[in-house]
Amino acid sequence: MKGDFVNEVPEISRFFRCVLAVASLIAAGVLLTAATLEPSRKGMGTHEQLGMSPCYFPDKLGVPCPACGMTTSWAHLMKGNVRASAEVNLGGFILCVTCLLCVPWFMLSAIKGRWILMRMTDGRILVFLVSWLLVTMADWLIRRLLI
Repeated sequence: MKGDFVNEVPEISRFFRCVLAVASLIAAGVLLTAATLEPSRKGMGTHEQLGMSPCYFPDKLGVPCPACGMTTSWAHLMKGNVRASAEVNLGGFILCVTCLLCVPWFMLSAIKGRWILMRMTDGRILVFLVSWLLVTMADWLIRRLLI
């Protein structure tokens, strides 16, 4: 597609460069926070170390929700335990890896004023979000119905 390659990508506006830099810093902060957490041995509940309440689903319904274990997954990955991260919550693993990749991509693109490697498009964002949601839901259904 025209404009998808690095040498054809138009400059990023000053406002959007600021948005990218802030998004990069926020994502880095979330990753650093995850790195400070001790992954829960239960496979979920790590977010409670941040003062948050337990998830409603397992607490009241007795069944984990699709997001249960995401913080634990991030904490595992930030400690270098890739396998445990993916096993606890595959959607969380994918989201954390994406965040790890986006921090330098966003910041370098903000600094350079043009997209590095490839530009972000609405279509790419939509494909990623739908794919991530499908993986997260499939992982949850398989864990709850088959395991």
